[in-house]
Amino acid sequence: PLTCPLNIRMERGDKIALTGANGIGKTTLLKSILGLIPAYSGKVQLGDYQYIGYFEQEGEKDNRTTCIEELWKDFPSYTQYEIRSALAKCGLTTKHIESQVRVLSGGEQAKVRLCKIINKETNILLLDEPTNHLDVDAKDELKRALQDYKGSILLICHEPEFYQDVVTQVWNCQEWSTKII
Repeated sequence: PLTCPLNIRMERGDKIALTGANGIGKTTLLKSILGLIPAYSGKVQLGDYQYIGYFEQEGEKDNRTTCIEELWKDFPSYTQYEIRSALAKCGLTTKHIESQVRVLSGGEQAKVRLCKIINKETNILLLDEPTNHLDVDAKDELKRALQDYKGSILLICHEPEFYQDVVTQVWNCQEWSTKII
């Protein structure tokens, strides 16, 4: 185990940044919370009526679907106009929208994943380094959106200048780490 036993609690409306060195277990913690990987020990207890939006640090490596198809998988009732409009609002051009996700830059792929989250009804966001690969303008828009978000946020981020005006608490995972002397 990389950490001491943890007993952490997140309440409705909390906006928390998870910080600490790479490889310390921040992403593992998020995935354990979501049940995507089993916890080494203990349990995660989630409350009722939680609608979680999860932003993964990296998308599927060889995603051969187009951006349009990618959104249609999650929003089958949307019209083509609504899909194109949603992607355009996230800063993607017609050329990007019609391309396979795998050929897009890291920032463009992140915009597709963010588009899926902002069009989903959520009251909790779990965001794993959402600023990676984003340009300054996209980061500013994301920051504004997170500041306006009414739900709870658990955000992994290495950029204090990004999260300091968004979160109400900072959890430094290095304080939990097992130290070998």
